[in-house]
Amino acid sequence: MASILRTGKLLRYFAGFTRNVVVNSVRENESSNLLNNAPCMCGQFQNGFATNAAAKAELSLDKQIRRLDQDVRRVGRISRRDLEEVLDEIRTHRTATSSQSLLVIRCCGNLVPEELPEVRTALVQEIWKTLNALNVPMDISHYNALLRVYLENEHGFAPTDFLAEIEAKGIEPNRVTYQRLIARYCQQGDIEGATRILEFMRAKSLPVNENVFNSLILGHSQANDLESAKGILGVMKQAGLEPSADTYTTLLCAFARHGDLAALKGTLAECEQKEIILLDKDLLDIVYTLTINGNGEHVDEILPKLRLSPGFNQDAVNVILRLVNKGHEDVGLKLLRVMPRSSRVNGEPVDVGAFFIRQMVKANRPVEKILSICKTLQSEGLNPKALTIATEAGLTNGVVNNALPLLQEMKNAGLPIRQHYFWPLICSAESNQVLEIVRRMQQEFSVFPNSETVRDYVIPNLKEKNWERVVTSLRDAGVPNSTAVTSAVYSALVTHQIADAAKIMEQNRAYYVPILFRQPLILALSHTNDYAAFIRCVRQIHEGMQLRQGKEEEVEAVEGAVAAPTERGTPDVVGAIVQEATTYFRRDRAATLEKILKGLVKQGLSISSAKATQLSEQLGSELTPQISELLGKLSSGELQPVPLKSTGKRTLDSLSIDELERFIVNVESKGENANNIKRQLLNACFRSQNLEKTLQVIDKLETEKFQIPIGIYAQLIDLYTHHKKSAEALETYGKLKAKDAAFQLDNYKAVRLADLLLQEEREEAAFKVLEDNKKDAPLNETEGSFNYVSTVWRILNSIAEAGQPEKLRKVFDALVAANYVVPTNVLLGPLIKVHLVKDDIPKAIEAFEEICQKHKSTPWKNELACRLIQKEDATNLQKLTDLSTGIHGEVNSLYDLVFSFVECGRVRQARKILETPGLRTRPQRISSACDRYKNEGLLQPLEGLIEATKDLGHIDRNKIYYTLLLSYDKADEAEKALGLWTKMQEEAVTPNDAFLLKLAEILKKKNMDVPFVVPETQKEQASRRNKPKEQVKTEATTETAKIAEQPKEKTPKKQQAKTETVKAAPAVKSVSPLSSFRKAIIANDVDAAISHKQNFQSGDKVSALDISRLIELLVRADRLTEATKYVDELLGDKLHPQPKIFKFYLNKIAAAGDLETLEKIGKQLNDEQKRLVSFDNRFCHANIVAGKAEQFLKHLTTEIDAAKNPEDAKKLAEKFPRGGAVGILDKHPELVPQYQSLAEKFAAHNQLGPMNVLWMHLISSGQEAASKEIWDKHLSNAPRLMFQRVLQTAREQQDEKLASTVISQLKNSKISEGAIGNAYSCLIDIQTTKGNSDKAMDVLANAIKDVSLENINRTALLRLKQAVEEKSQKFPYTIPEKRTKADDSSSSSSSSSSDDDVSPAIPETVPPKPDSKV
Repeated sequence: MASILRTGKLLRYFAGFTRNVVVNSVRENESSNLLNNAPCMCGQFQNGFATNAAAKAELSLDKQIRRLDQDVRRVGRISRRDLEEVLDEIRTHRTATSSQSLLVIRCCGNLVPEELPEVRTALVQEIWKTLNALNVPMDISHYNALLRVYLENEHGFAPTDFLAEIEAKGIEPNRVTYQRLIARYCQQGDIEGATRILEFMRAKSLPVNENVFNSLILGHSQANDLESAKGILGVMKQAGLEPSADTYTTLLCAFARHGDLAALKGTLAECEQKEIILLDKDLLDIVYTLTINGNGEHVDEILPKLRLSPGFNQDAVNVILRLVNKGHEDVGLKLLRVMPRSSRVNGEPVDVGAFFIRQMVKANRPVEKILSICKTLQSEGLNPKALTIATEAGLTNGVVNNALPLLQEMKNAGLPIRQHYFWPLICSAESNQVLEIVRRMQQEFSVFPNSETVRDYVIPNLKEKNWERVVTSLRDAGVPNSTAVTSAVYSALVTHQIADAAKIMEQNRAYYVPILFRQPLILALSHTNDYAAFIRCVRQIHEGMQLRQGKEEEVEAVEGAVAAPTERGTPDVVGAIVQEATTYFRRDRAATLEKILKGLVKQGLSISSAKATQLSEQLGSELTPQISELLGKLSSGELQPVPLKSTGKRTLDSLSIDELERFIVNVESKGENANNIKRQLLNACFRSQNLEKTLQVIDKLETEKFQIPIGIYAQLIDLYTHHKKSAEALETYGKLKAKDAAFQLDNYKAVRLADLLLQEEREEAAFKVLEDNKKDAPLNETEGSFNYVSTVWRILNSIAEAGQPEKLRKVFDALVAANYVVPTNVLLGPLIKVHLVKDDIPKAIEAFEEICQKHKSTPWKNELACRLIQKEDATNLQKLTDLSTGIHGEVNSLYDLVFSFVECGRVRQARKILETPGLRTRPQRISSACDRYKNEGLLQPLEGLIEATKDLGHIDRNKIYYTLLLSYDKADEAEKALGLWTKMQEEAVTPNDAFLLKLAEILKKKNMDVPFVVPETQKEQASRRNKPKEQVKTEATTETAKIAEQPKEKTPKKQQAKTETVKAAPAVKSVSPLSSFRKAIIANDVDAAISHKQNFQSGDKVSALDISRLIELLVRADRLTEATKYVDELLGDKLHPQPKIFKFYLNKIAAAGDLETLEKIGKQLNDEQKRLVSFDNRFCHANIVAGKAEQFLKHLTTEIDAAKNPEDAKKLAEKFPRGGAVGILDKHPELVPQYQSLAEKFAAHNQLGPMNVLWMHLISSGQEAASKEIWDKHLSNAPRLMFQRVLQTAREQQDEKLASTVISQLKNSKISEGAIGNAYSCLIDIQTTKGNSDKAMDVLANAIKDVSLENINRTALLRLKQAVEEKSQKFPYTIPEKRTKADDSSSSSSSSSSDDDVSPAIPETVPPKPDSKV
């Protein structure tokens, strides 16, 4: 095969395919593809709400799969246990949809890195077997998913046998199938086998993509032919494919496999030279390959090349887990050391490596190796709890031989050994080993099992049914008699063996904690109806109470259970049991209670009068004379009683002109005043836009001496304008001005008249109209309606399309100068368009730059960018991007550039931007672009987006695929739509139900075969659930037969069968849109919820809570535009989303830099509402993201300048965004002078918050002199002060000078001791962490001169004490006891809640998570 490659003969397999080549860079081993493919898996299953078993089963399975999805999103992997739970769910309910089964199969590969490949393969085979047994419909996509899992697990299988199995089932393989069979041959190094498949593909004219070439590189590597592996790059280029990062990664892994370090380094250099970006994940693959092939000594040369970009840690974790499975912990440890560590709030680094330790234990690595790694992690400060974690893992896995040595090591290290450590061992041990573990607990670890351990873990796992033997066995194992007896009784009651429980209790007197035994006793009675045994048990509980009172010293307290205060007296114990039984037994309550009371009377037990009264009231109408008499006997007073306790009228404005005229005649005939009706008549005439009738009515009214309002003539001018009668309009305008020289037309009418005059080339008259009617202030919100703004835009656009830049600028300036418009992106657009129409790029760029600087807007940026890309004008494109970055921020500008490249067909450049390390995700930008392309019928950009986003885990590609599918449907491209389904399999993108349903609809419409199982719609699911059981069973059998015969069956028969099925089904009860809407919300199906909402009837009342939940789902799906629509609806109705959801939404809007939306929302909130959702901080953050921090500071300055009195200044200070201000100063240090000027103005009104923020910034950035000046001038006498953020910075940077500076400035201030103690604690922590325990002790000695020891952070003292004692020195201070929350809340020296430090717990420049408390 090598000689074929060297002579280029292999090219004949590809040359004929060139026209069919599918460019694809999918990474076959991408472990996070589940994340890429399923933004919300739960949305893929369109379940209705139902109460029957089938519905519950599907909902439960959806929930399980949703959890898998969440795990992948959170940590990039899932556990075997989760998969097994899903499998159990499928087996239990004997149901799974085609989509669900596909997802479960997909999860059995590299997404479970903790398990060995053999285990994963066994699991997927078990799942496959189960799905076949349940006759779950499967198509070629399921077999392709199984192939992928086999490849990821390197499972040995024969490709020919696999192909034969598929064909035997009548399923047609597609190109993805053949590609993965080639990959299998190449895994084995069988190039000849791969060649046979290639020849077969050529014969079928199936296209070849990059995956095939990557597989061939692997194949030659496995066949020890590296020369041929390199040669594949040349073959690719001859076939018209450019090698990508995936191809080079495959080649680099080939060199790594053979230890060819020179070739490895050379290829890495070649990648850098060609600007081929290798992700951290690619480099980690090389590290893994080097290690497992015995070349681990070269790993150190690869590690420095890692960029540690976002997501690195999760990729590194997955590789470390795989390395441990292969027995290479040492390389895993090297990777662990490279992983970036985050810090806690108090400055301590977060412990790392827990997953590493657990995996070593799970993989049954030698105990000596585990202990060695644990000691290394502890000594290097990576994880002080390493040994504890290892022991926990050993216990959890239930391997006694591993767990007990680790426990012994813990004991030797002086760590405490606790009861619950042994619970997992007891649960996982064989029943005959349980008592041995109990003995070893006591003998080797001096841990004596308590009641909780015995009753909840030991007895259930003994599997012994004879209770006497249970008690005897426990005693023999060293368990105290009282613990053994009470635990056995509890276990008997829990299993409803009430008679056995009574027998044990009678044979063994003990104290049975009433509150612990009460509920299981009543539940046992409800299951057995054994009242005699129940009374015997109650009697023994009563006796146990007496025993406790008589011999307190013999009582064994049962952990976790404390008697309630009302149970201190013996009678109330009985009364409490009776009362709980009365509450529990709701059916036949009176009869049940009567039997219990008779038994108690017979036993001579008593209850208090208070309990008897409560019971009587609780029974109410169910109280019988017999029960009343029994209660009287029981409460006879043996013990002291415990004190208990519209019309259908039409309005005038709905009448027509003729009706109003008749109405006027009738009213006047009666001698009544009809002036109001006449005004309505005039309004009706103008609404009808009937000029002739309007003039007639006006003439008639003038003849009748009716006082026509002056505004009517303004409406008449507008009506003349509508009918393009400019002369009459100007004549009327002249008469109007003559009557009232001060009268002005409103903006809309003035602009429309000016537009008409401009169309008639009467520019002078038009400008005069605009000048005469200019306003003193810009237009208000109502005048700024869409209709008005669009009218202005049409005027400007028509001039732009005519290519008249001078005239356009003159008109635009006139409109702005006269306050007709506020410049926006839309209205500024024609100023760019007028130059692009003439293809004058330099003038367009000049105009764009002027607008950016003057109006801070970027009109027609995309169109301009596209022109520059087409002309390959890189200089101006860079200038355009820089201008945009200054306004919209870097991330938004880069995404705009991505879309411009995509629209111009430059996919490679677009992808390069999206691969930029550290580029923040903007899913809503992708989503909005997809919707725009679909609405405009643009296919090419959508196809380009799919190529540009390959293998990018942070982008929801399902959305792009679905939008492209809808676009293909709109363009009547059924073949291309079907090709998408194949392409999704090729890239391991799992299509959701909505995609499959739509594709099936498209194919059926064109009478094409549907090659996959079509998911059920909600209506079909509801119909199926409502059918009788036998009918469902029969139809299921029929349906299975249909699937088997599908290729042969004609469409008309399918339709006929479907019709018959629908006829046979009973009528389904209609569900209201409102009900369906709520069910869709509960099922997290946002598209279905929106669909149902659109079908609401007039009587459907949807609550603010319902809309809030819809908003939350939309925000989580990054569909902010739609979420904003519903927020506007609520605010328009004077309602608000739920505060938590509202905050979540506002965070997202702020993070997107969407100032326009925030401004609109802010106008609809009062000050209190803004305070509740921290609106001002979010608005500040949005300005930072949008690159408008400077303008925002100017706005704040304008506000404080306008403050007339101290009250105004105080209000402004209360809403001042302190957290946001910190963000401005950190990110824009050039704005410090401007900010200082603003803070001085606040300080002039004695409002020091802004100045406090500036002080924190200056002192944190090392500007000690400047901070001291501010301190002395403004803050030294302040009773409250924010400084916690400064201490956090000092901790993170280990800056002892900074901490000392804070202390020196705080010491002479008026703030509390607790606050000064915080600062000292920080300095002590820094010195301790640096290993300077002596210096830390000096700091502490100085600290207690200024503050009491109680005001020093207890954790800092404990840490210092440990460091001192490790040096064999004595710690001379007694550390105060830990204070309770109540103590902390009342103390002014609390480190986090001190009045002296009011900085937010979460920096308000960073939007908190939805569940964070802001």
